[in-house]
Amino acid sequence: MNKFMLNNNNKLNILIPNIPSGKKVEEIWPVNVEVNWVQTEYVNMRPDPAKLKNIDVLIGTSFTYEMSKYANKLKAILIPAAGYEGIIVDALPNGTIVANAYHHEAPISEWVMMVASALDHNLIKSHITFSNGSWSQSPSRIGLYSELYNKTFGIIGLGNIGLRVAKLALAYEMKVISTGRSKKNIPKYKKLGIEYFYGKNGIDEILKRSDFVLISTPLTEDTRNLIGKRELDFMKKSAYIINPARGHIINEESLYNALKNRKISGAAIDTWYTYPKDQKEEPRPSRFPFWNLDNVIMTPHHSGATHGTIERRSLTIAENIDRLSIGKPLINLLKDISKSNSI
Repeated sequence: MNKFMLNNNNKLNILIPNIPSGKKVEEIWPVNVEVNWVQTEYVNMRPDPAKLKNIDVLIGTSFTYEMSKYANKLKAILIPAAGYEGIIVDALPNGTIVANAYHHEAPISEWVMMVASALDHNLIKSHITFSNGSWSQSPSRIGLYSELYNKTFGIIGLGNIGLRVAKLALAYEMKVISTGRSKKNIPKYKKLGIEYFYGKNGIDEILKRSDFVLISTPLTEDTRNLIGKRELDFMKKSAYIINPARGHIINEESLYNALKNRKISGAAIDTWYTYPKDQKEEPRPSRFPFWNLDNVIMTPHHSGATHGTIERRSLTIAENIDRLSIGKPLINLLKDISKSNSI
């Protein structure tokens, strides 16, 4: 990768959202090179397109055709998140590279195991009924509960999150099965104790055999509606599905109907189909009333939102800024969507 041609001050112009009062930019992104930070308000996670004029690097999760009109010098987009569905690839100027940041696998995997236990032990309903003075969920009245031990945990997408969940599930002495697009790590997975199925056909096998199904694949055109009625019908009636990835990977209506009609036992959902456009808006997260169902745990896309995640991602962004300034390859470079011949 070639070193970027910098501006007259020999500094990168970097567009960033306004930082909180009392904070210094260098405290958030501790770079080791001199840069020119350009702060602006981000609305709906994106800046005013006109602010991109003469900007070398954009830190953000969105890029549109309108933004492209002003991005006359844009060289890189550094995404402070894992998902990149907000980047319109066809809008990227030639020569622009894109990199993302992970580091959310620790809290998300903790959330996954937490909700798996809560679903299996009917924790939410037990808490609500017992807090209201009822012993209706006592084992002496409804029978014995289940346990995670020796259950089968199926993982669709064995990336950073999926692999960490697999290790936790194995620590619970669960059986772990997974599927993905790559064959190269099969020996490593086998050594860990993970049964791995290669390719799309493996998804059906995962759904049929699993007591818990984790969605941990990115949202792309190939994975949108990856799980629909056909796939949900493969699942055991006693099984649960857990989605901290992206809502639209599971077909919205099919999931609601499967839960409402008890085709599957339950779900934990952290990523949704509708989001607020600003801090004041309070939209329902779906066209369908999941909130009326008693077999769903709903959270507002917070499974990875920890101080640790933000701090670790900030260090990756800072490291990539340093690398850009000296022409070193970026961490987490998204080669499939970047538009540069020098990658």
